[in-house]
Amino acid sequence: MDHATAPAAAESNLDAQIATETDSVAPLGSLEPSLPAVGSNRFSITAADVKGKSKIVLHVLCVTFHHRNGPQVEYVTPPFPGREPLGDSFESDGSRTAISLPDEWSFFPFLCLPDGAHASEEEFIYFHLPPVAGWTNYSTTLFGLACFRQIPVSELLTKTADLTRSTIQKALVVLATEPILGSVRTKLGLVTQAFFGQRDFSKMDIVETLYTSLNMSIGTHVSDSTLYSGISLRELVNKFKQKTLQLFKLLLLEKRVLFYGPKVEALSSYQYSLISLMPDLLRHLHDVGAPNLSYEEQGTFSPDDAADSFKQKLRNLGLPLRIFGEGAFFQPYIPLQQVDVLMAPETKSFLVGTSNSIFLHNKTAKIDAIVNCEKGTIEVIDPVLMQAMSLTSADKRFIDEISKVVTSTWSQEDDPTLNQQIEFEGSDDDIRARFESYLFSFLVSAKLTLDPPEIAPPSVDAPPPKPKDYTPDFNATWVKLWQKTNNFKIWNEHTSGPQISTAGIGPGHVKEVPSTISMVSAKLSEFSWSISAATAESTKSAVVNVAESQQAKNLQSIF
Repeated sequence: MDHATAPAAAESNLDAQIATETDSVAPLGSLEPSLPAVGSNRFSITAADVKGKSKIVLHVLCVTFHHRNGPQVEYVTPPFPGREPLGDSFESDGSRTAISLPDEWSFFPFLCLPDGAHASEEEFIYFHLPPVAGWTNYSTTLFGLACFRQIPVSELLTKTADLTRSTIQKALVVLATEPILGSVRTKLGLVTQAFFGQRDFSKMDIVETLYTSLNMSIGTHVSDSTLYSGISLRELVNKFKQKTLQLFKLLLLEKRVLFYGPKVEALSSYQYSLISLMPDLLRHLHDVGAPNLSYEEQGTFSPDDAADSFKQKLRNLGLPLRIFGEGAFFQPYIPLQQVDVLMAPETKSFLVGTSNSIFLHNKTAKIDAIVNCEKGTIEVIDPVLMQAMSLTSADKRFIDEISKVVTSTWSQEDDPTLNQQIEFEGSDDDIRARFESYLFSFLVSAKLTLDPPEIAPPSVDAPPPKPKDYTPDFNATWVKLWQKTNNFKIWNEHTSGPQISTAGIGPGHVKEVPSTISMVSAKLSEFSWSISAATAESTKSAVVNVAESQQAKNLQSIF
């Protein structure tokens, strides 16, 4: 693992850095929205809010970079609740009137036109938005995907007075109630390309058509294949190799983690891939959009879960783990305009991604780990966290086996679909199944260590057997840190030894090395089962004869 060192230079004032960053593109102040303070008031999400989602795709929008106002929403279909329709009104300079946004979303346009976007022909940005108080069907975290493109103004067929720059930058955006964004990425990219291909941004029919098409193709039920679409665990493993397991274990510790790299889509992809390794977690991201959101899982499972053996196993194991929730924040791409969320006292943990190096030197954010997506490294300062993230021998055997098969079947082609066209071994399904087995065995080991089954002593006078610790192969320091997290507290309160045991999974690491005694015992057991019935009967007769002979001798000595 690569470890970070403290920056040599003192941290500059963040406001000054933001000013420097934004002055180059527009006057300071025009790009900075009046940000509301990060809400410390608890926003409760109920089971009714989750079950009451009437549709998956809520809106398709167009976000533009205005030369005077900075990023702004210029078109939305259908209209926001209580907002003016569509966005078909215009300013005196020919530009569309900006769509007004709720205070909770004041930073929204900045998510769609990311830092350094002007250097890219196309970029995809994944992001989350918090609920909006008072808006029906907006009571949980919303999931956004923006496709950014730019075109020289000289190529436009229709020009307006507001086009004072040499290029024009826009993004088409999809807002959904579930993280199905990978499944709409290809269609969004093609439509955005066609939108720019018109060379006339006064025509918004294509935005309307995209919204209608998405709602026709995506129903109210989201399948696993739809959730996992666009996620590549093979890419994650190929990039981070052995560190993939370190990231997995780091996620369980609820730390303050920053993913950094020049490609915004890669940042998002790696984070979503990591999240997807946690069983059923992608379906339970209702409260990740802000640190003041709180959602109680109890009593929200459908009756169909009882008929699904795998889902029943997850419930018995206390899954999904509540890694996010009140005090936690997950934003695949975070702009400077949301930096206040990281520094807010109510933000206890976060998982965010950025392409802006300013975040790397912000001490106020108290970042625990920096994941460099370009280099495939993890930088950690805290020595205790370093020790906790060290992999045991069993851990290394587990992840090296996965990494080896992925590397041996990896294609260097840019098309990610080529890396999915392989047999089961080393596929995304294979990788996900192996990590599930790892987590299952760990949870069983942890629970049976904390809540061991009652074992009767061999005799009345004998002391009770000492409970066995099944967790050393997972790294004792890491286990202790995990036991201080909120997700452990909730999991431990809602599971028991007998309940965990019904999952039919034995304790111990999936790649533990058996002790010498257990290996000999296993060999003897294997040998005993290989003895033929005749040999076994002969052995039994011989033992009986010896016993009878010894008994006769004992009788003779007595008389």
